Amino acid sequence: MRKENVRPFLDQIRKDLPDVTILERMEDRLVYAHGCYPLEYKWLLQGPYPYLPSAILMPNNTAEVAAIVTLSEQFEIGIIPFGGGSGIVGGSIAENEEVMIDIKRLRDFKINEINGTARGGAGLTGADFENLLNERGFTCGQYPQSFQSAVLGGMVSTRAIGTFSTKYGKMDDMIHALEVVLPNGHIYTSHTTPKASTGPELDQLFLGAEGVYGIVTAAELKIYPVAEKRYFEAFTFADTVSALTAIRLFIQNNVRPAVIRLYDEEEAIPRIEKFNYEKGYVILIVGYEGLAKQVDLERELVAEYCLAHGGISKGTEAGEHWFHSRFSTKKMLDHDAMRGGTADAIEVAAPWDCIVNVWREMRKALEPLCTGIDCHFSHVYHAGASVYVIFHAETGGDDFEGAKRYEQCLEVAISTSLKYGGNVSHHHGSGKAKAKYLVGEHGETGIEVMQAIKDALDPKGLVNKGVLGL
Repeated sequence: MRKENVRPFLDQIRKDLPDVTILERMEDRLVYAHGCYPLEYKWLLQGPYPYLPSAILMPNNTAEVAAIVTLSEQFEIGIIPFGGGSGIVGGSIAENEEVMIDIKRLRDFKINEINGTARGGAGLTGADFENLLNERGFTCGQYPQSFQSAVLGGMVSTRAIGTFSTKYGKMDDMIHALEVVLPNGHIYTSHTTPKASTGPELDQLFLGAEGVYGIVTAAELKIYPVAEKRYFEAFTFADTVSALTAIRLFIQNNVRPAVIRLYDEEEAIPRIEKFNYEKGYVILIVGYEGLAKQVDLERELVAEYCLAHGGISKGTEAGEHWFHSRFSTKKMLDHDAMRGGTADAIEVAAPWDCIVNVWREMRKALEPLCTGIDCHFSHVYHAGASVYVIFHAETGGDDFEGAKRYEQCLEVAISTSLKYGGNVSHHHGSGKAKAKYLVGEHGETGIEVMQAIKDALDPKGLVNKGVLGL
């Protein structure tokens, strides 16, 4: 990054790309300087914000993105792609006063009902894309908690996931094709064949890469007819392990309802009290959608497995309540805004034979540092599951103490997950917050491969430098 070249770079943008909006006011730079990473909240409260971008560029199409990136390489200007700003792992921190490229104007949309796919510009939010599909009788089934703000480009770049993942999958399961601007300004467009035997699947290189290998400008996703029927219900179990066993067995027998959400003994407490269920029990929320006959059969099969492992059917009330309140993050945000407080949702995945130990040991390791810990399992697979370990801490100190406590909690949580067979991140990405832990998941050789790809595509290290530790 050659900071002395920022002014001539921006002057060249004005000359070559007059339709690109350039934001340089201090208030604009501050707005773009942070996402939703807990330390960014602390930095806002500590005083003058430490990491401001030099400018923000707002292109209108892929060609303009490519032209900007070409010029950034020529002038050696570091760039950071910016989408909805909902990331919580520090994936867009302008540590070296990089220039940001806001992709939210990339909003094209095209549907192919015959192929069962739809293409959206990287700047469409999840809600935008879903609404456009719904108007035509379709859905993609991607409902992350950041549904209203996260954009397609960001969701692709972090391998994001939504609450209906058991039926529709993760973002990497949904993608059919990508368009990406490489660090040299060339535009990669994947071939739209359903399957191939022609070398590596190049789309996978950009999924989860958080922009370090290129900027996603469009994505084509699989789509499905809007559900004929949707149904939510709940079961209680005496303990978490019994519920996980029931879930594992019906998943491995290919029974896949849309939503699986299991609250452990502590996180279940307010729901147990609200609905007057058995004290000390856990709650499993199950949601179904699709063809009416399919929903009815899935309900019947799920009930068989749950009842066989001690589950008690509780009807629809708790499930419906979850559905209507599922986008709330108020408790976490209250702690992040609190003087000396902090909070985060650490989401990791592990094989079935490790997931119980990962959950128990992460909870145990965090307890001395936190005022409260909530845990739930909401994404399950044939070979394992993901667990959210959500910590809330109050130091009683200032915002510097809150930041220090956050870093302690993150270290304890991730190192414990790795120790007991879990990973670093299931779907939030790694950003800069978790970058140093990736060697514990990929090993030195894995990091060597990732860095070699970075060096080949971006030899000057200009695109999102430092994210993923690259």
